[in-house]
Amino acid sequence: MGIIEMERKQIGVMGSWRFNLPGSSYQIAEEVGEEIAKRGHVLVTGGTTGIGEYARKGCMRSKGVNISIIPQLKSNYKYIGKYIDLIISSGFTEEGRIAIMINSCDAIIVIGGSSGTLIETLVGYLLGKSIVVIEETGLTTENIKKIIDAEHYLDDKKLVKINFAKTAKDAVSL
Repeated sequence: MGIIEMERKQIGVMGSWRFNLPGSSYQIAEEVGEEIAKRGHVLVTGGTTGIGEYARKGCMRSKGVNISIIPQLKSNYKYIGKYIDLIISSGFTEEGRIAIMINSCDAIIVIGGSSGTLIETLVGYLLGKSIVVIEETGLTTENIKKIIDAEHYLDDKKLVKINFAKTAKDAVSL
């Protein structure tokens, strides 16, 4: 019997760098990072504090690998978080690096967030990335529910269905 190789995915976790979300949002981000690592996938974040930092913490605890895509050199980036394995300095603005970050992902998981997270979600949608929104994690996740149609698409192009999950395991499974 041969060895079955698992396809390693790069899964992005998108969410706020701030700490103004419900406390449970940071806990679920940590659990998502753990789940990504346990399944042998790679975590991709924006390298910031907040949701990304908690996801990387969980990923590291489970011996996973994470990549952080930041807009500038690490020494100049004031929002840099902890628990980073690999850094890619895009050389673009905060907004400009979003395309690089989302293009680097096979799928994205949205936890809380604000306008930047919404932009990341929309870019993911336009690029046809698998998108999972974790419910009840605040701000953007609640707003996405308001703007999707009955079939869970963002517009009439129906590029990719927006999936919803309540737990970290369900989100990574989707």
